[in-house]
Amino acid sequence: MRPILMKGHERPLTFLKYNRDDDLLFSCAKDHNPTVWFADNGECLDTYRATTALFGAATSQARDSGRLITGSADQTAKLWNVQSGQQLFTFNFDSPARSVDFSVGDKLTVITTDPFMELPSAIHVKRIAKDPSEHNIFPLAYLLS
Repeated sequence: MRPILMKGHERPLTFLKYNRDDDLLFSCAKDHNPTVWFADNGECLDTYRATTALFGAATSQARDSGRLITGSADQTAKLWNVQSGQQLFTFNFDSPARSVDFSVGDKLTVITTDPFMELPSAIHVKRIAKDPSEHNIFPLAYLLS
């Protein structure tokens, strides 16, 4: 196996994750732009342009490979279309998002947030609608530490 040099981010990496098929690699960095790469050759497939500062803390891809969710220190979690790079929805929080993941079936997402000011860390479970206009900002479950 030969190493692959991948150039694209301008600031330090904060998170890397393969998709479920192991053919794509998603990266987040302090440069505000989550990026997707071909895993076999390191070629940049797309860079998702965040409209606000996105210090990618975590990323997870839906099992259908069509959507990506990123969690960020800017107190948001963003849902993306993997193929177009379009930002589909933004979940807003009062503290930085630390980790994100989809449920089996991709109908729910879990987002953890860090303690911030006087807020404790928390776990937020949100429903993911097929149509982004149907997303609800209220969590299905909310657990405090």
